[in-house]
Formats: sequence, structure tokens, C-alpha cells
Amino acid sequence: MMRLSNLWRYLLWLTVVWAAVANRRHYKMQTTWLPHLITNTISLLLPDFCRAILPPQGSRAARKQPLVPAVLIEMVRDNPQYAVYVTPLALGYILSHPHYNIYKGKAGEIRLAGFGLDALPHGATAFALTALTYDTVKVAARLDKTRSPFGYMLDWGAKNPALFSATVLALVTLNWEAGEYFIYKQEMAVYGDKSKINMQWSMPDTVRDTIINFTGWFLAVLWRSNSKT
Repeated sequence: MMRLSNLWRYLLWLTVVWAAVANRRHYKMQTTWLPHLITNTISLLLPDFCRAILPPQGSRAARKQPLVPAVLIEMVRDNPQYAVYVTPLALGYILSHPHYNIYKGKAGEIRLAGFGLDALPHGATAFALTALTYDTVKVAARLDKTRSPFGYMLDWGAKNPALFSATVLALVTLNWEAGEYFIYKQEMAVYGDKSKINMQWSMPDTVRDTIINFTGWFLAVLWRSNSKT
């Protein structure tokens, strides 16, 4: 019988495809749909790929796997919680559908304490990434049997998950905002009008996104600090 978490991932993926097709038809630019479809396809269908090539957790073959496959088996292949980790990222793109877009138009103009509706998917994604980082570095440190510099880094990360996850989030935020900037410049070069493009970027938005990302990180750290997981 199929797990509910698997059904949820497939439903999210189909909805991402629906949003990608709508954005492709509306904006007629690859930047509005292709990078997002690829990213969400990888994140949402990764457990299925892992099941196709990796043995199940607890099997003799799984115990003989190198570190990275062993972590993927425990954290992705056989982890129903994985669907929770990747949900905010998918929802963030789904909400860019041209008929339900929270990033521009009237919905994009809504502000609360200076932040728009896009703060919700940003903060939720950062929260989920922080939780994923906490769990992954803990599992990796436990499974690692080497005394290499990488192994010591994992041990440090498992003992200092707040700082480790903040570093990961900072790198992801830098990469994400840089990607948004280059997509924005490319789309503006085509149309030259912000109202006709999908990507909405500005330096104030980048600052707000960064603040919201680390607010999500702080809430996740606070949650984990008050839990025994």
C-alpha cells in the first residue's frame, strides 16, 4: 500500500507541473518554468530515484554502503518525513501560477510590517531546510566511520547544529538570490517591463528575503532546542 507521504509528493509534483505549464504559456520564457520544474522534480522525486538504485534501510547491502548513499537511504529513501522537508519549496513555486501569483500584482502589494505574502513560503522553506540540515548532519555524523577532515566537520556540525545550519542557509540564500537576480536581468532584457515578467527582484526584496529566511532558521532552532529530537 502506498504511503500517504508518497501520494503527497506526487500530488505536489503534478501541481508544480501545472504551474510550470501555466507560466510557460503566460510568459513564454524558459526562465519562468524550466529551472523551477527541474529543481522541484529532483527534490520531490528523489526518494523514488533512491529506491530504484539503493537497497532498503536495515538490509545487509545498506550497511555496506559508503557514507553518501547510506545517508540518502536513511534520510530520503525510507524517510516518510522527507515529504515535509520539501513541501514549502514546491508550494513557493506553485504560488507563482499566473492566476494565483502572490509575488506580483494585487497580492504582491499586500504588506504586513513591511513584508509581503512571499515571506510565508520563504520563511517556511528556510524552516524546513534548517530541520533537514539538523537531521542530516546528525545522521551523517553517526554513520561516518572515518577520521578524515570531512568526518570531523560532520562531528562539529552534529554538536553545533544551529551554527552549521546557519552556514548552510547563508550559502543557499546567496545562491538563490544570485539566481533570482540573473533570471530577473534576463527576463527584463526580453520585455523591459516588470509587469510582463515573472521574476520580481530588487535589493530591498533581497534584504527582506534574507531577514525572513533567518527568521525561519531562528524559529526552527528554537523548536529543536525545545524538543528532544
